[in-house]
Amino acid sequence: MFLLVAVAAAGGGHGTYYAAKTLFPWTMMATSVTKEITTPFIALAFVQYPLYGILLDVARAKGGFGPAALALLAFHVLAIMLAFSISNPSFTP
Repeated sequence: MFLLVAVAAAGGGHGTYYAAKTLFPWTMMATSVTKEITTPFIALAFVQYPLYGILLDVARAKGGFGPAALALLAFHVLAIMLAFSISNPSFTP
């Protein structure tokens, strides 16, 4: 669902990349090096949220869901800030 939102907002390159940078910051940070959104990073976008879920499930099983969720949120927010500051200028809204 998040991928559809990000792709629709980007509008084939004529829209905004705010959603993509917010929802998929790791992929968008990679554009600072690759100058485009490449296949490996599209794959990363597909697995990002399932990986977040796996991490939180492992933390829940070990009794540390709350701290893990806060750490993951902080990590994601940091990634968003980096994505907005270092992604390729071609992906500026």
